[in-house]
Amino acid sequence: MFFRWLLLSLATGFFFGSCGVGIPKPQSRELTIVASRLFDSRTYETYLDSVADGVKINWVDASTLSPHQLDSILALAHGILLTGGADIHPERYGQAQDTVQCGNIDVARDALESALLDAVDGKRIPLLGVCRGLQFMNIHLGGSLHPHLPDALGTDAHRAGVEGNSRDTLHPVYAIGPLDFLGLVAADTLSSMVISHHHQGIAEMATALEAWAIAPDGLIEGVRHRDTINYPCYIGVQWHPERSPSDQPLVEPVGRFFLDAALAQASRD
Repeated sequence: MFFRWLLLSLATGFFFGSCGVGIPKPQSRELTIVASRLFDSRTYETYLDSVADGVKINWVDASTLSPHQLDSILALAHGILLTGGADIHPERYGQAQDTVQCGNIDVARDALESALLDAVDGKRIPLLGVCRGLQFMNIHLGGSLHPHLPDALGTDAHRAGVEGNSRDTLHPVYAIGPLDFLGLVAADTLSSMVISHHHQGIAEMATALEAWAIAPDGLIEGVRHRDTINYPCYIGVQWHPERSPSDQPLVEPVGRFFLDAALAQASRD
């Protein structure tokens, strides 16, 4: 329904614009956020809506769109959110033989998120990646993954909940380096208790990325693009801020940073 409304709005704007009748631009406090996939739980929407500070977010689930529809909506997107989900095919980081260590693999999702990141590269759309999203960002830029963390770490500490239940795991993450981009200071003392649910993680980090948060076992948990001029908001977290305890220094600021960048994008449109 939203997409049909959007196409109608575009068509109407073009018609009246060609007749010389002014059409007011969308308010800068209204954003279009394209997510690689949304879920019935609506946890991602709830998380970002909770830190939106009066901003209206129009959500678009990219997984429901045709390629043509996706191209149309990306021309209007103010932000892209890569959500969690199935494993990434290891052939994308040169380890196709490691499919045996993977869980469910979603190659259609891989292709979709590759297209979304191509759009980020071409249009500099603000980007937030969560869990799988962070992993795909790393692969897109030439990095690699551990296909099964217990083999690398010796434990299943990042997905250690009760089998048959959610297996969500509460654990600390620690900031490394300055976090002024999140509006935070004293990074060496900042930590948060967050929820993780993953069995893969960054092995070799892409050279274009830098780490800003790690887990106690040294696994990279937060990344951003080193080129903050061309990519002012290209940020990923391995944990799930949408399911983590609230009022955490490394939880809500991540969402606010993304939405602030999206608002800046909207003001330029």
